[in-house]
Amino acid sequence: MTSTADGSNNVLRLPPASGAAARRLVILLHGVGSSGADLMPLAQSWRQALPGTAFVAPDAPYPFDMGNGHQWFSIAGVTEENRPARVVAALPALAGLIEAERLRAGVTPADVALVGFSQGSIMALHLAMTDPDRCGAVLAFAGRIAAPAPTPDGSGWRPPILMVGGAADSIMPPAVVQAAAAHFRSSGFPVEEHLLRGVPHTITAAGAQLGLSFLERVLPSA
Repeated sequence: MTSTADGSNNVLRLPPASGAAARRLVILLHGVGSSGADLMPLAQSWRQALPGTAFVAPDAPYPFDMGNGHQWFSIAGVTEENRPARVVAALPALAGLIEAERLRAGVTPADVALVGFSQGSIMALHLAMTDPDRCGAVLAFAGRIAAPAPTPDGSGWRPPILMVGGAADSIMPPAVVQAAAAHFRSSGFPVEEHLLRGVPHTITAAGAQLGLSFLERVLPSA
């Protein structure tokens, strides 16, 4: 595993277990107040099952303004009304990061899967919703959308989406997970949705296994 400071981002990278050039790329997007390192155990646990896949876990570009760690956008004073504008303002930095890592790995956009947790899921889902040609799949743990937004026609590509939420999650309650899934379905995206009984705001072993099974399906020969 390598660690590189790229501008304001610290990026952890794990090469394919095959030892060959990457055929697929998974980019892990952490939650608020966290760091890329917190999601690397997922990459380690999935690596042997996805031998042709490289994994990247960047720190979000901004320091968390309410404690330790990093943030994609500030949650200080966040409301349902102002959250969408904050996500939109943060999107160019994420899009640039994804493009830089895709080019570094030497893969196509269709070979890129975004895996987010909480705020990282919000960012991944909004990118897929508004710029679907940017990635090949989205796996959103404990995620939601900031607000519905139209998906441009472009190539007509709609990346498959898996949403894994916790039935006992008070931060991203089931209703917001279900609302996001419903919006994506209505916009023509293939969506899978799982609400895990008794699970709070976290990624469990069962959730990680659902995620791995999804990636094995949507990243063929990964």
